[in-house]
Amino acid sequence: MTLMTRTLTKILLITATVVLLAGCFRTPQWTLFYVADQAPLPTKIVQQDHIAGYYDSLEQCQAKGTGMLRLQASSVPAEQAFVCAELCQVDEQQQLQCKSQVAGVVDDAI
Repeated sequence: MTLMTRTLTKILLITATVVLLAGCFRTPQWTLFYVADQAPLPTKIVQQDHIAGYYDSLEQCQAKGTGMLRLQASSVPAEQAFVCAELCQVDEQQQLQCKSQVAGVVDDAI
């Protein structure tokens, strides 16, 4: 009975470790690009040097961009201040490619 208990304990510990580690490797879906703190404002926002964070949802990304604007008391319109882009990756030519982009906040209720 003791051998069975030890084996079950080991299996549970291994399973728990795998589940916990899987959460560490999750890839965020949305990237925040923020430029409201730059003068003059760049014409192309979606660049690697403008990355301000990674988020699981568009709403989280937009909330962070809006919050950064409020904290800076910036007068830059949200549409010019930040972009949330989906599934961004660097291609073979070292260029950033994103599936889609949303400038600023779609819904002012955020």
